[in-house]
Amino acid sequence: MKAALLKNYGGIDQFEIEDIETPKPGPGEVLIKIEASAVNPFDLILRQGFMAQYIPLQLPAVLGGDAAGTVAELGEGVDGWTIGDRVVADFAANGRGAHAEYGVVPATSIARLPPELSSEQGAALVKAGLTGRQVVDALDVKAGDRVLISGGLGSVGRAAIQYLKQIGARPVAGVRPERLDEARVLAGEALDITMLPAGPAFDYAISAAAPVAGNLIALVRDGGKVASIVPVPAGANAGDRVKVQELYHRTDAATLDAVLQAAAQGLLVLAISQTFSLEEIGAAQSAVGAGAQGKVVLRH
Repeated sequence: MKAALLKNYGGIDQFEIEDIETPKPGPGEVLIKIEASAVNPFDLILRQGFMAQYIPLQLPAVLGGDAAGTVAELGEGVDGWTIGDRVVADFAANGRGAHAEYGVVPATSIARLPPELSSEQGAALVKAGLTGRQVVDALDVKAGDRVLISGGLGSVGRAAIQYLKQIGARPVAGVRPERLDEARVLAGEALDITMLPAGPAFDYAISAAAPVAGNLIALVRDGGKVASIVPVPAGANAGDRVKVQELYHRTDAATLDAVLQAAAQGLLVLAISQTFSLEEIGAAQSAVGAGAQGKVVLRH
């Protein structure tokens, strides 16, 4: 099979497209014929070696965490799926990722792709959609609660805002001043994240932007909660006035299915800004690094 191999940590010049052996699914696993995969900022961090101490890759490695395609082969003990089923797959960061013609994942890491969605749309939804929903669920938000989302126009922020609207909460997108109008269209209410108001004005907050992660705590009422997908500076929550929870994406097929159903119903939209071929993985990563406004997807 054809795969985008990362030969060494470093720049985009470390990718090479090569033919390698197609993997075989083991017990409890499925082989996916991949039609599209997303390129995420985390892929750039892995490529550059910034996570090598925590997630050492056996090089050459295949990156890519989000994919859509069809079931090509079932491992021993897998039931409920048939060859040809359209699915999305949540790949682990283990160097055997989605930027290839085929990939193997546990059967617990796939969800059925609704007919209303293309493979490109499905691939774009996996980690961003999961994470956006998981940060909201961690807060136990109720209808009517006012929730500030920093990084509100990033993929995770967009997913969180749309989920909050779905459950009847009142999202407020925190963005830079030049993007306030765009944020108001999405969330209904927005504020300039560079000029935060004084005093608690929110029931909850979601931090998806590292530069302001510590600043959001002061804006949440006593006993409220902050869920953050970026590190929160030590000492930012003086006296533990609010509950702060740092959390990161976790694989969850049931939640992923809910994400896909919401997208199929038009309740969740993550725009695809640029599409590249698998051979153009370097250009795709450069687009993400340059701050692409929307998801970047590879067609296989």
